[in-house]
Amino acid sequence: MDLYHLVGLVVAVIMVVTITGQANADGIFRKPPPEGVSEIIGIGNSGGIVELADGSLMLAQGSSYRLSTDGGRTWGETQPLNAPMGASGLIRLNNGDIAIYGKHGSNWCFSSSSDEGKTWTEPTVICAQSVCNPMFHSMIQLTTGRLLLTGYWEGLDSWEYTGGTMVSVHPELQYSDVSAYGLWRDQRIQIEGHAHAPEMAMSMVFRSDDGGKTWEKHPGALMGWFDFEGNINGMCGQTACFEPTIAETKDGNVLLIARSTVGRLVQSISTDGGEHWYAVTPTDLPSSESPALMVKLPTTGDLLIVWNQVSREEIRRGYRRGRLSAAISRDGGHSWENFKTLELSEGLEDIDRIPPEYPIQMVRARDWVGTLPDGWAFFHYPNIDVVGDKVFIRYSRGTPLLGVAEQNLHKQESVMRIYPVDYFYE
Repeated sequence: MDLYHLVGLVVAVIMVVTITGQANADGIFRKPPPEGVSEIIGIGNSGGIVELADGSLMLAQGSSYRLSTDGGRTWGETQPLNAPMGASGLIRLNNGDIAIYGKHGSNWCFSSSSDEGKTWTEPTVICAQSVCNPMFHSMIQLTTGRLLLTGYWEGLDSWEYTGGTMVSVHPELQYSDVSAYGLWRDQRIQIEGHAHAPEMAMSMVFRSDDGGKTWEKHPGALMGWFDFEGNINGMCGQTACFEPTIAETKDGNVLLIARSTVGRLVQSISTDGGEHWYAVTPTDLPSSESPALMVKLPTTGDLLIVWNQVSREEIRRGYRRGRLSAAISRDGGHSWENFKTLELSEGLEDIDRIPPEYPIQMVRARDWVGTLPDGWAFFHYPNIDVVGDKVFIRYSRGTPLLGVAEQNLHKQESVMRIYPVDYFYE
């Protein structure tokens, strides 16, 4: 092993031993990785991972990348990506090229490389930042060769045009006014933010049939329009559908699953490669207003999803992101199985499956949730990459010691776990 990789190994070991050891000593994180699963602290959840031609792994994040020559257990120093924009996502294309999407000026753009990331094409515009924002792993390529990128728009306040300028209708409304609080170790802490107030949010999908040179948007945008039972009739008004994730199913359809406010994830299906979408409906996956991440497993064609599975009462008690779960679908998202709990906060029951609840309507934490246990924690914003027989799950976790979910987000702990694919079928 040369000095470069030896230094990387030492750094990774120090990060794991030091930070994980502190958390365990304080009794915070209650589900350590199972046997055979590696955990690395300090690698963020943005960007993506692909295998290069020489067998090494490339993790591109923003304007830099890192390499691993041992299957992801250790990573080298960051190096400049030298792409026309930062990488918010990275995928391997059907033709062997690698591609990224990211912000360039005031737009979200696409670029690709035919020489394993040494050089990149000039950026092509997907959409304006004011129109939509993609999440992690938001770009996929269908078996037909079509590229899809999904994003969302979220309205957190009421705005109006005044003299050609967007002005808040309620400037006196502060972020802290739409939140929930609790008592943790004799400290008053914020445990919920904008999810505490109703908000409008919608998803949209862009497509390219020429390798990313030009992009088109599907008509309109996706929002929920269903009643307390999930019937599509508009009886309960519009429902938020945002921070979406998409995957191609075995039958060639495209499934979109998104964050919502109604105690469940919501979904839509396209049968024509993302050009048109069926009405948004609630899934049977209980969830807080938090994003999920879904991928297609290359070896089986099954879907893997990672999300915050919590009951309505757990949300009310202040545990919106207190359980990080995973599940498999063998039938394109019609049903889910093999539920597993990956991370768990103190104060929650260690169960793998929570049944869907009615009525399907907005649920949020109580304004004051009372005293929280010392081991109260949150786990959120997962990203997933599948390389060979390994599943790389990257996410953020934290406690009031590291920064509460709605405060000091930069203090959260960045986690990478490397699971064998077979773990999710056990």
